[in-house]
Amino acid sequence: MGLKITRESSLNLTLKGSVGSFRVGAGIDSQQSLEVKYFLSHVGLNFETASNTGLLSELAPVREIFDFNSLEFDEIMQRDIDDSRVSAELIPYLLDEASRDLVKLFPPIIVMLLPTHADRNHPAPLYPACFAGVVKKETPTGDHGLHVTRAGEVGHEVFQFEQPISDGQILSHDLARFKINTYRSRLVIVDGQHRAMALLAIYRNLLDQWSDEKRAPYKEYYSQWTPNYIRRFNLKEIELPVMFCTVPALADGYSGDFDLRKAARAIFLTLNKTARAVSTSRNILLDDNDLISVFLRRSLSAVKNRDARSASSFRIWNVELDQFRDKLRVQSPMALTGVSHLYYIIEHLMMDNGNVTGASARAGSFQARTKLHNCLDRLDGRNILGSEVADSIRRDHFTVDASGKLGAEFDARYGRYLIEAFENFSPFAAHNRAAINLEKRIENYQDRQLRPILFEGQGISRVFEAHRDGLRKKLSRLPDEGGFKTDVPQIEAIADRLDATNARLDSAIREFRIDRAEMWLHSISDKGTIRNTDKRPHECLVRWFDGVFQDVFTTVAFEAALVCGFFHQVERAIQPEERTADVDRFFADYMSQINGFFNPTTVSGLKRVIRLFNGEPGGETFAETRIHPSNQTFRSVIYRGEMQPDQWPKYRYLLMEIWKPSDKQLAGIVDSDRAQCRSQLFASLHQHNKNDFCRENSKPEDALQKHELEAIFTRSFDAYNGMLKNLGAEPLTKEFAVGSIEVGAAFGQDIDPDLLEPGN
Repeated sequence: MGLKITRESSLNLTLKGSVGSFRVGAGIDSQQSLEVKYFLSHVGLNFETASNTGLLSELAPVREIFDFNSLEFDEIMQRDIDDSRVSAELIPYLLDEASRDLVKLFPPIIVMLLPTHADRNHPAPLYPACFAGVVKKETPTGDHGLHVTRAGEVGHEVFQFEQPISDGQILSHDLARFKINTYRSRLVIVDGQHRAMALLAIYRNLLDQWSDEKRAPYKEYYSQWTPNYIRRFNLKEIELPVMFCTVPALADGYSGDFDLRKAARAIFLTLNKTARAVSTSRNILLDDNDLISVFLRRSLSAVKNRDARSASSFRIWNVELDQFRDKLRVQSPMALTGVSHLYYIIEHLMMDNGNVTGASARAGSFQARTKLHNCLDRLDGRNILGSEVADSIRRDHFTVDASGKLGAEFDARYGRYLIEAFENFSPFAAHNRAAINLEKRIENYQDRQLRPILFEGQGISRVFEAHRDGLRKKLSRLPDEGGFKTDVPQIEAIADRLDATNARLDSAIREFRIDRAEMWLHSISDKGTIRNTDKRPHECLVRWFDGVFQDVFTTVAFEAALVCGFFHQVERAIQPEERTADVDRFFADYMSQINGFFNPTTVSGLKRVIRLFNGEPGGETFAETRIHPSNQTFRSVIYRGEMQPDQWPKYRYLLMEIWKPSDKQLAGIVDSDRAQCRSQLFASLHQHNKNDFCRENSKPEDALQKHELEAIFTRSFDAYNGMLKNLGAEPLTKEFAVGSIEVGAAFGQDIDPDLLEPGN
């Protein structure tokens, strides 16, 4: 009799609960969605139950499951957690001495079970081949059958559903089991990371489970919840509902465009559309139904994939991935741009009709533009996709194959220049190199608190400050006013450590900003004029550069002008099929000339930049410089209102005064556009000054005397030419200026109405 060898199952975690499924049935064109097969269970703090301990040891926020640096942007679900909120609001909800809310409940934590590659901790796109059928087996109910849904062969399973069969019916809720191979899968929380973190923090504090390198940086947020305090509560009664989701159809052999990573993102977005608002930038990153988002993720992936030995200085920490509050202004000190900035730029590069002329605000709602005519023309889409496919796709409706081919063309024709602009524009290059230097210093000191705050989750710095402030406020209150009742000395020590971390953080940011200014100024030959006795830039220069960096260089308007302004001129000069050979040369020439102004090599060149954006530098040296107001700055001459993104043609004009293309045809187009902008902007400035004069002197415009009109003209003419002198540009002639006023008077549309608002 031969030896019968059976393969041993790899399923090492068994959960009890009930099985369900969800899909949208057949509708238009007989389409229906893929089935989500889910398992409803719970997890709690009763450690006598093996499934609780097993599940809590495996359940973790995304930031602890996958290495962010190893993920592509299309694999990212969600990442940042507001640990301060979890500690200040959610844990007290669970551990509530006063039982203020007599009825408490958390909604289910939604978990996506993702398979991993056999040779690395990285999400796989599909499950191994799935089996579904009846297995003859004695069951606890006495029946002789189980319905099993299993991903993978026995011995190599990823998951398995087991549902008893009674009277020929597959039971969904009686004695159902969900078995998981935790070595070949990861439990990714797609909704409820904060609720889960509250439970995990209690579990880890009790059993001292913070030593893992990925967990350790967040321990301090939860240290106030000491084991002695936690044990005062009946933890066995704390159980949180959990829903585990699988999509069995997305297994080996599936031939569609979808995959498990897209499924996880779709579930996340669906759940969060009506829940607590997800940041706009996070929604942009996760959107699989927007071709512009696909292009954006490709560009960000190219940046993120740079390792420590890369010669390129523009890194992923220079992009703010989660932009909260004012999405138009980056908050992270290491960031120089953000997801919303880059999305806006790419959207205009691809969807604009190419008729940007003059300096008026960019009109039109680009979000509503779904037809891809302009995009396909720019990316040679009809040739690479074929006319039939090209005619059938839209911005919000396309195949994976089409997006891949168009994405590759975008990378080659636009994406690499977009990245190069953020790499090589002189102020950005200084910022990037200073950030790398700071990262190296923190790494050398092995400061595991500062690195996550500055270089990992871009919302962590906000969370840290909120937690530190909240802890101090609570310590200042009496116990009956919401203050701490126990372990106060221990919690005060925690607050002291947070204050020490904050002091190191402030010092690191301060050093970074000095280093950034030093790198930007390194080309100036007369170092003695710009440096103090410590051989560092004078404090006033550091403050000035901080201000212009935040208020000008990192705005959506300036960054859009830097990139879109170049391409809009190039596209008017040469046909799409001729661009590939010339764009490299044109862009190198463009960046060289722009940097010729923005990377000053002399003190006089530095003063010109200061005059352009701020005013007239005073004082004998930069050590005592005071910047005096001037009517010759960009904001005084060109635009006095709030610089919204759609005002980027104003900065585009500014860059055109610096850029003098060496290519004759391109130079002719830029010269013509520059002249149109000058005419429009001088007419607007003159009208603005006339309005001011009339308002200040309580005079109607038609009552102005000749000498008054001459004074208004001279004021406008001198201010405009003063700004042009700062730029090193050719001045206006009086004939041109007078002609501009006459044209503006005859055609009011040539004067930007935004410039003429009384309050501006």
